[in-house]
Amino acid sequence: MGHAYRSIFLFILLFSCTKQDLEYSKIPEEVILARIGSEVITIQDFIRRSEYTIRPKYCRQDNYIHKKIILNSLIGEKLTSIEQEKQNIEISAENLDTYFKGRREQAMRQIFYAKEFHSKVTVPEKEVKKAFKVAGRKVKVQFLNLPDKDLVNKIKNLDSKEVPLDSIYNVLWGGNAPVREMTWFDRENDYIHNALFDESIEKGNMLGPYETEDNTFILMKVLGWTDEIKITESERKLLWRDTNERLVEKKAKKNYLSWVKDLMKKKKMNLNPDIFYEYAEKAADYFFKMDSVKKNMLNQVLWDDHEFDTHTFNSDKDVNGDDVILDYDGATWTVNELNKQLSSHPLVFRKRKMKRSEFPQQLRLAIADLIRDTEITKQCYVKGYDKHWSVGLNEDMWRSSSSSKRYLSAMRSSNKQINDQDQWLRLMNPKIDSLQNVYSDQIEINMEAFEKIELTSTDMMVIQRGVPYPILVPSFPVITSDNKLDYGRKIN
Repeated sequence: MGHAYRSIFLFILLFSCTKQDLEYSKIPEEVILARIGSEVITIQDFIRRSEYTIRPKYCRQDNYIHKKIILNSLIGEKLTSIEQEKQNIEISAENLDTYFKGRREQAMRQIFYAKEFHSKVTVPEKEVKKAFKVAGRKVKVQFLNLPDKDLVNKIKNLDSKEVPLDSIYNVLWGGNAPVREMTWFDRENDYIHNALFDESIEKGNMLGPYETEDNTFILMKVLGWTDEIKITESERKLLWRDTNERLVEKKAKKNYLSWVKDLMKKKKMNLNPDIFYEYAEKAADYFFKMDSVKKNMLNQVLWDDHEFDTHTFNSDKDVNGDDVILDYDGATWTVNELNKQLSSHPLVFRKRKMKRSEFPQQLRLAIADLIRDTEITKQCYVKGYDKHWSVGLNEDMWRSSSSSKRYLSAMRSSNKQINDQDQWLRLMNPKIDSLQNVYSDQIEINMEAFEKIELTSTDMMVIQRGVPYPILVPSFPVITSDNKLDYGRKIN
């Protein structure tokens, strides 16, 4: 349970590698797993690159041999990145600078939230005790998603006369009302969460209505609940810790959103309707097409570079770039200026699924959120978060991975006869062995820390919601299947 409910921003506090102008002293020695020249792999980086991406079958298990393959792969990524820079291999990489700028500024906003809000929250013990009583609870409900309050009132009236919800649903739509089981840790609307896990809740209660982002209304009928009892002391301590962290996160988020509201309260955005709707029509063509393309990405995630996709919507061919699309805080934005912002901050839609008719409204909200993030980023620069070491490490992790991928792309281009993973590894294994020998005197490994790392064998790809760049870490480098650590020296 613990990993699932950690705040996503915590993942960026320690990153895998250093920029050449950062001193090692700025990274705590106890977190360093390996040094490769001026590059660093941290213990956290090893775990995240192993656990938060899908590993290939040849190193997917949690045994010692597979751990060594993983370490060799991550070191191999660093070595090929160094080679790419040293050989100055020219590979087309349009818009990578704006991509890395976007990654950097996203990390700045996340560390800003971590330092300015999350780290400053404390939860009184009595609040944790109260939440702890229901933290192991699963509540089972029937629910209806209704279009208007008139229908809500009619259904509540029928419920008061003990008409079963299944009967109502069957008349309206056919079949039984949908059922869902929710836990205390589910990230529901606060009103829904508080109602479901109130100590006074009773079986048969009708809860709601609760208005959704779609301007529909949810009614829920409580069918019952179960409480998972933690028996051992370690289980109880873990649940207590997770409960406290969840409460801290909720308070921090509430404080953060209040700060954002104050930041934006005197600012106004006005859209030029003629240009906006023309832009929205072209953007809809692009995004609905790309949505179907992205559904196929997961099947190729081990081989392709989709986390480095720098293609963003550009309407230059269809909409005059000099046309003014909006006015914000007294300044005009042309289509070109909006597109420039989007090159480092892709649109983030509040609704993940929408009809085409909803697109203009969702686009308006996405542009508003882009402007909000721009204002938050300005505050991050003012406070110096662009110079925070973890922000630099995060950007450098992505740059290093990108450089390695560009190096490997050149290798593939010169070996076009390779058409499967086995052939690729037969080519790359001796190449990585050779690089290990060349750079052996520059490689240090903390074997004591390495021995203590425990991994799982569960396939998982971790993404963040509501951010321009949702993929948390680069894909696992398919670069070597060698399990020998016969190079470098131990870190004392």
